Amino acid sequence: PLAAPRAMAGLAQLHLALGQKGIRRVIFVRHANAVRPDLPLPDEDRVMLGGPDAYATPHEWKRDDQKRPVTEKGKEQATAARSWWLGYPMRVEEKRTALVASGARRATETLQIMTERDTCVSILMCPSLHPAGIAPTMENMFSTMGYGPLQKFLEPPEGAGAIAEYAELVVAELANVVEGLGAGEDTLAVFGHAVFLNAVAAYLVGAVPGQAPLPEAAWMSLPSEQVEVLLTADLGEAEGLLLEPSTGFSHMHVEG
Repeated sequence: PLAAPRAMAGLAQLHLALGQKGIRRVIFVRHANAVRPDLPLPDEDRVMLGGPDAYATPHEWKRDDQKRPVTEKGKEQATAARSWWLGYPMRVEEKRTALVASGARRATETLQIMTERDTCVSILMCPSLHPAGIAPTMENMFSTMGYGPLQKFLEPPEGAGAIAEYAELVVAELANVVEGLGAGEDTLAVFGHAVFLNAVAAYLVGAVPGQAPLPEAAWMSLPSEQVEVLLTADLGEAEGLLLEPSTGFSHMHVEG
């Protein structure tokens, strides 16, 4: 469990902002298939040096990692994902949707393909969605355990605390983004990275074991049966985690 519910200010701020801005749903979208780190970086005659330990600083690794584009497979995945992006229950309306991305090229390219927008699309940035250098325990677990549902990352003793610590950083930054939204936007679409998006989604609805209770005027929470579904959701490429106070949680993906 967490040592103390010290890191809750950002969560309370985001719940308040979502309510005040009239946001009725938040969708967390994992980027589509991306070029492997051992292949040449775009417009550069070199590959990445390796994992974070191969670089002098986390910032230098993050700078290279964020250059990786989506592959042709990724473009097909993002195009196919438009079936759930525009279909029931999403039925996204562009003018009512705030688009947020981690800053990684693969996340912004996925966003642009799914929204059928060119490079001039207005994207709000939330750099903490890419965890390099800000969440070492969470990063180390991911490096060791790889992809999978969030439940797997709750098994180590340090898991819940690391997840909550990282997610608090992100929700604080997202709260500032939401507070700056204009009138008429009721959907928040957040494009980022597997496992880390799961962590933020779970923390937002109070599903991380040991985290302090949600604010009294919480934007939404989940019943226990839906908490289990969220924690065991394995977020695939170009798939989404939809949170909606009126209906709860839905795992959005291409059918079939």
